[in-house]
Amino acid sequence: MTTLPNDHTVRNDMNCGALIGRADLSDDVVIEAVKNRLAAHARSSEDAESIVNAAMAGDAQAMSILRTIQVPAPTVRLAMPAQTLTRERQRRGFPVPVIRFSWNRG
Repeated sequence: MTTLPNDHTVRNDMNCGALIGRADLSDDVVIEAVKNRLAAHARSSEDAESIVNAAMAGDAQAMSILRTIQVPAPTVRLAMPAQTLTRERQRRGFPVPVIRFSWNRG
Protein backbone atom coordinates (compact mmCIF):
# COMPACT_ATOMS: atom_id res chain seq x y z
CA MET A 1 0.00 0.00 0.00
CA THR A 2 1.42 3.35 -1.01
CA THR A 3 0.78 6.32 1.24
CA LEU A 4 1.43 9.92 0.38
CA PRO A 5 3.15 12.27 2.85
CA ASN A 6 0.04 14.40 3.39
CA ASP A 7 -2.38 11.47 3.48
CA HIS A 8 -3.79 11.30 7.02
CA THR A 9 -6.30 8.52 6.41
CA VAL A 10 -6.15 5.39 8.52
CA ARG A 11 -6.51 1.83 7.30
CA ASN A 12 -9.47 -0.16 8.60
CA ASP A 13 -7.31 -2.86 10.20
CA MET A 14 -5.26 -0.40 12.29
CA ASN A 15 -5.73 0.04 16.03
CA CYS A 16 -5.16 3.21 18.07
CA GLY A 17 -1.72 2.13 19.20
CA ALA A 18 -0.55 1.79 15.61
CA LEU A 19 -1.34 5.48 15.05
CA ILE A 20 1.47 6.42 17.42
CA GLY A 21 3.81 3.63 16.36
CA ARG A 22 2.89 1.20 19.14
CA ALA A 23 0.66 -1.48 17.63
CA ASP A 24 1.04 -3.57 20.81
CA LEU A 25 -1.17 -1.12 22.76
CA SER A 26 -4.89 -1.74 22.92
CA ASP A 27 -7.49 0.94 22.32
CA ASP A 28 -8.36 1.08 26.03
CA VAL A 29 -4.76 1.83 27.02
CA VAL A 30 -4.55 4.66 24.47
CA ILE A 31 -7.87 6.14 25.60
CA GLU A 32 -6.72 6.00 29.24
CA ALA A 33 -3.47 7.76 28.30
CA VAL A 34 -5.42 10.48 26.48
CA LYS A 35 -7.63 10.91 29.57
CA ASN A 36 -4.51 11.35 31.72
CA ARG A 37 -3.10 13.93 29.34
CA LEU A 38 -6.36 15.87 29.25
CA ALA A 39 -6.56 15.80 33.05
CA ALA A 40 -2.99 17.11 33.28
CA HIS A 41 -4.01 20.11 31.17
CA ALA A 42 -7.20 20.71 33.22
CA ARG A 43 -9.51 19.58 30.44
CA SER A 44 -12.47 17.25 30.66
CA SER A 45 -11.53 13.60 30.23
CA GLU A 46 -14.90 12.92 28.59
CA ASP A 47 -13.45 14.08 25.27
CA ALA A 48 -10.87 11.28 25.15
CA GLU A 49 -12.92 8.88 23.03
CA SER A 50 -13.91 11.62 20.58
CA ILE A 51 -10.24 12.62 20.22
CA VAL A 52 -9.24 9.02 19.49
CA ASN A 53 -12.09 8.65 16.99
CA ALA A 54 -11.08 11.89 15.28
CA ALA A 55 -7.48 10.66 15.07
CA MET A 56 -8.68 7.42 13.52
CA ALA A 57 -10.58 9.53 10.98
CA GLY A 58 -7.38 11.40 10.12
CA ASP A 59 -7.80 14.70 12.00
CA ALA A 60 -4.38 16.38 12.27
CA GLN A 61 -5.07 18.09 15.63
CA ALA A 62 -6.20 14.84 17.21
CA MET A 63 -3.12 13.09 15.86
CA SER A 64 -0.89 15.74 17.42
CA ILE A 65 -2.54 15.10 20.80
CA LEU A 66 -2.03 11.35 20.40
CA ARG A 67 1.65 11.85 19.63
CA THR A 68 2.20 13.61 22.97
CA ILE A 69 0.59 11.09 25.32
CA GLN A 70 2.61 9.06 27.78
CA VAL A 71 2.21 5.37 27.12
CA PRO A 72 3.51 2.42 29.16
CA ALA A 73 6.75 0.71 28.28
CA PRO A 74 6.62 -2.03 25.64
CA THR A 75 5.67 -5.47 26.93
CA VAL A 76 6.48 -7.39 23.77
CA ARG A 77 9.95 -8.07 22.48
CA LEU A 78 11.05 -5.37 20.06
CA ALA A 79 12.37 -6.42 16.67
CA MET A 80 16.02 -5.50 16.42
CA PRO A 81 18.71 -6.88 14.14
CA ALA A 82 21.59 -8.80 15.70
CA GLN A 83 24.78 -6.78 15.85
CA THR A 84 28.23 -8.20 16.38
CA LEU A 85 30.32 -6.47 19.00
CA THR A 86 33.69 -7.63 17.69
CA ARG A 87 35.86 -6.09 15.03
CA GLU A 88 38.24 -7.55 12.53
CA ARG A 89 41.70 -8.44 13.73
CA GLN A 90 44.06 -5.62 12.82
CA ARG A 91 47.71 -5.98 11.98
CA ARG A 92 50.02 -4.44 14.56
CA GLY A 93 53.15 -2.65 13.46
CA PHE A 94 55.55 0.13 14.26
CA PRO A 95 55.28 3.44 12.52
CA VAL A 96 58.29 4.28 10.36
CA PRO A 97 59.29 7.52 12.22
CA VAL A 98 59.68 5.59 15.51
CA ILE A 99 62.11 3.16 13.93
CA ARG A 100 64.16 5.97 12.37
CA PHE A 101 64.26 7.82 15.67
CA SER A 102 65.65 4.78 17.48
CA TRP A 103 68.30 4.16 14.78
CA ASN A 104 69.46 7.76 14.90
CA ARG A 105 69.96 7.72 18.69
CA GLY A 106 72.47 4.90 18.80
